[in-house]
Amino acid sequence: MRPELQAYLDGEISLLELPAELHAEAERWERLVAEARKLGPQAAPADLEARILAALPQHRPKTTVHRLAAWATRPRTVRVSPLAGLAAAAAIAFLIFWPRGAAPPPAAGPDDATVYVQFVLEAPEAHSVAVAGDFNGWSPQVVLSDADGDGIWTGRVALKPGVHQYMFVIDETQWMTDPQADRYTDDGFGNRNAVLVLTEPAARS
Repeated sequence: MRPELQAYLDGEISLLELPAELHAEAERWERLVAEARKLGPQAAPADLEARILAALPQHRPKTTVHRLAAWATRPRTVRVSPLAGLAAAAAIAFLIFWPRGAAPPPAAGPDDATVYVQFVLEAPEAHSVAVAGDFNGWSPQVVLSDADGDGIWTGRVALKPGVHQYMFVIDETQWMTDPQADRYTDDGFGNRNAVLVLTEPAARS
């Protein structure tokens, strides 16, 4: 992809600043992005409640040693640009609507890229916070940490590039939508799932 087109998809330049010979290709990407946004919401599995109860971790009081260890290993925030993520959504739609008879895109190899995402939730009254999403079967297995007791819970998760839905689980029972998410979708049960769009990291030279 030409750098000018990538800059346009990232929202760094407008269509007027894009070279004229790239306008047609930019419009095709915009149509693909529009189709990606039409993807319906993904409902939680029917056995979700039973799986949640079986996977709930035991909450243990934090000692000073535990807090120091968590502080020393605490990851730092990684911000993902939502505008750049539109290209990933467009790629998904591109695969769905790939014309019959056309050669398929090359298959991904065994070393698929991984993106590390830092989940953050401010919940000063919570005793525990976890993340559940379509990337872990909607089971709150990813437990966030509040190492310094300031009420800000964080945790880093390795995810594959693509479109993911998730929610926070507070105190093992309360499901909460991420208030800082860039986009949302109906979960089919009267609530909203946060939507996260991840692009594949640039290849190293």
